[in-house]
Amino acid sequence: MKTLLSLLTFLLLTACSAPEFRKQEAVFDTDLNGSWVVKRAEMGGKPLPMPPGFTLTIDYNRYTAGGTSPNDRGKLVFFGDELAGEPRRLDVIGEDGPNKGKRYPAIYRLNGRELEICYDLSEKERPRDFTSREGTMLFRVTYSRK
Repeated sequence: MKTLLSLLTFLLLTACSAPEFRKQEAVFDTDLNGSWVVKRAEMGGKPLPMPPGFTLTIDYNRYTAGGTSPNDRGKLVFFGDELAGEPRRLDVIGEDGPNKGKRYPAIYRLNGRELEICYDLSEKERPRDFTSREGTMLFRVTYSRK
């Protein structure tokens, strides 16, 4: 009986300390906070013209995007467990506007005043690199800090 109680206590403590049961700390990349304008974009390996004045604004884990009156809003989920040499990861979750209800896996990198993001608009798989290949729904955008 004592052995069974010890085993149950051990299992309970182990389960409660498993990553999915721990309180998750919010992960943000505060270097991304601010407004960004599109410098260049491509979709499926081809240049994609963006509307004039298109701006992406990031405030911690919230984003707004669009032209003079942003019409796309949502949440950003950052993953802080990247390995050295791996791109940083995030998910873009649309909450209002044309992307409402969608979750786009993406990778990003920040180089000075430029932010590059590669999204999978098919919502299937996180891009492995910053290449938008023909025949895919990979959307690669380079932004400049406003």
